[in-house]
Amino acid sequence: MDRLEQYRTEICTVFNQYLKDLPSKEQNETIAICDEKTDNYLLMNVGWNGYQRQHGIFFHLRIIEEKIHIEWNGTEEIVENLIEQGIPESAFIPAFRHPDFRAELAIV
Repeated sequence: MDRLEQYRTEICTVFNQYLKDLPSKEQNETIAICDEKTDNYLLMNVGWNGYQRQHGIFFHLRIIEEKIHIEWNGTEEIVENLIEQGIPESAFIPAFRHPDFRAELAIV
């Protein structure tokens, strides 16, 4: 399996495992969006809390030039889980930080 295909497979596997481990809520749903055509991968929460609309992103990744750009990270363990699956820490880019400050940021 080439690197790009490995990243796609492992991201979807970890996202689906994350979905299984979440407690279910009556009016909310967590969904995984794994779009291999655009290489965008999102975990989202949609639904209702009473009359309040819930729509938020837990996690957003993009694969660009065989690097995994972390666009948004609202969790503590997904990157660690991806590293445990064999994706090297050097493959991750903290895209949520300005490029001038990315080298100072530890991913995990």
